[in-house]
Amino acid sequence: MKLIRFKLNSEGGFRSLPEGFEMHFLRDFHHDEATEFNPYVLAGLNGSGKSNILEVLAEIFYHLDCMFLSKRPDYFDATEENPKGFNPESSLIEAYELEYFTFLDSKTFSDLDVPKKAEIHITKKAQERPKIKWVNQVAFRKAKELSRAESKALLPEFVVGYASGLNQTLSLPFFKSRFLQYDAYLENLKTGEYEAPRPESSLVFLDNSLSQAILLSNLLMNNLEDENSILGPFKNYVKLLDVESFRLIIKTSVEAEIHSDIEYENGMPNNGNKISKTNIFTSLEGIGDKRKNYTQSYLEKLKRCATSYNEKSILEEQVYDSEFTYDAQETKYLYLDYYVNDATKQAFQLHFDNAPLKLFELFQLLLIFNNYEFSIQEKHATLGSKNIFLVNDMQRQPKEKDRVLRFKDLYIKKEGVTNSIYTKNLSDGEHQFLHTLGLCLLFKDTRSLFLLDEPETHFNPDWKAKYISSIRNSFKKEELDSTQTMREMLITTHSPFLISDSEMQYVLLFDKDEETRKVKEVIHPEFQTFGTSVNKIGIRLFKMPNTIGEFAQKRLQEFRELNSVIRKNSEKEYLIQQLKNELGESVERTLLIHEILDSMDDIEPTPQPA
Repeated sequence: MKLIRFKLNSEGGFRSLPEGFEMHFLRDFHHDEATEFNPYVLAGLNGSGKSNILEVLAEIFYHLDCMFLSKRPDYFDATEENPKGFNPESSLIEAYELEYFTFLDSKTFSDLDVPKKAEIHITKKAQERPKIKWVNQVAFRKAKELSRAESKALLPEFVVGYASGLNQTLSLPFFKSRFLQYDAYLENLKTGEYEAPRPESSLVFLDNSLSQAILLSNLLMNNLEDENSILGPFKNYVKLLDVESFRLIIKTSVEAEIHSDIEYENGMPNNGNKISKTNIFTSLEGIGDKRKNYTQSYLEKLKRCATSYNEKSILEEQVYDSEFTYDAQETKYLYLDYYVNDATKQAFQLHFDNAPLKLFELFQLLLIFNNYEFSIQEKHATLGSKNIFLVNDMQRQPKEKDRVLRFKDLYIKKEGVTNSIYTKNLSDGEHQFLHTLGLCLLFKDTRSLFLLDEPETHFNPDWKAKYISSIRNSFKKEELDSTQTMREMLITTHSPFLISDSEMQYVLLFDKDEETRKVKEVIHPEFQTFGTSVNKIGIRLFKMPNTIGEFAQKRLQEFRELNSVIRKNSEKEYLIQQLKNELGESVERTLLIHEILDSMDDIEPTPQPA
């Protein structure tokens, strides 16, 4: 997709965004650039409101997603008995206008010209359902009312979220979406249908819990040794050579509670005894014929890619009141060990269709299975709440031995390091670099919207300077790939380096009114930011009074005051030498030296005796 315009019409606005707030992205004179990848860089001082744009878009697409999901839990929709359930007419973003371009989904619109730009306008008024309008539909076919499946297919294929810190307001709709993905899977368990791991919900929040899944999906499905590999930044900057080995531990005896005929009491689910339990892996089993090269069973796929595997059963005693009364509960685990070589990668590429995203989606689903510990009452209360602090409860993890999937002993090879190391030995900056570029690689060929909140916070200055070019490298097309893809990316940042690598029409500067505490305006810089020095950007866009630290600035001022009282040229020359010895090179030091030299010209030479 490619954003064109957004306008917020909600009464009272949303957080720092006032009612009537409007942003233009791709102007009509730039429409031909819709297929080019140019990330928008949202800049401004702390609290200027730039992150609120990401939050608004996440909430909008979460609400639209909920409207068109075909498999929703029984307790989800609002009814007379369930007034706190989902209501398509009510949203956290009550009124808005959103316009964007997208290519058509090839499966839903297989008979149409899918590489042609479709222009989509979505409008929502207070207490009304959002309306999706395909503006140029007649350019594709005779205009007709959109079906439910067609409306869903006109939305972004994925909305990918990332935040370097704990941005709870951004992550909340994404974590709610994880509950929906899990419950949609449970719906398949009821019917016994075979189900691929790909979620129907489009929202994906790539937090730290998915970092190892992101790294492995990219390293196992791509070749780092290829000089033109899209993993080039992994090797060139992080000095990562390859993955050496890792272990997967899967708890295979997890039983999910299947609820049916849900009734409500005081607006909350009351299931009585209408609960059945089913092994959670039932819908992933598919066909596991060991005589075939290709299998539908996803556990079987992982086994066929493994160097070795072992299945263990552990009896766990549960003691009751009496010392003579106990149960022995059997817990089953599958241990899969991988010593990675070319054959290992070929096996993964065979069973996951050379698509890193397919492998990641399996890891993602297995991690989402950890939601089996949440009760239906907890999920119901969470999905109906707007309390941002619920994120802490939603991130609750089972004890380690009770988790469905665990990544263990992940060793990597790194240039300049003799022995392989654990991934946990990487620095915060290295983790963040691999994480954020890795998510771009996974979703690079999808019609997606990327919402990245300060993704470069742990980078050194050199990596910040290279980050935009590294992202562009992640989205580059292979030479033989002639397909076109529209993706949109919004990056919030305080880094002048990211702005210096972006043309001015893709830099959006936020300014907040100090009295109303609302965003006053969003403008493009008045100068060409692409190629401009980071010092100039810092001064002009971030209102930096100088290019050195405050403590050094105070010392510089002391030298300036000394110069004002010194009257002899020889003393001023000595002062310049002291200044050079104590303070490093900077624009401020250079200006002060010139100031001292100019003051020397004004001093009349002392008369010499005859």
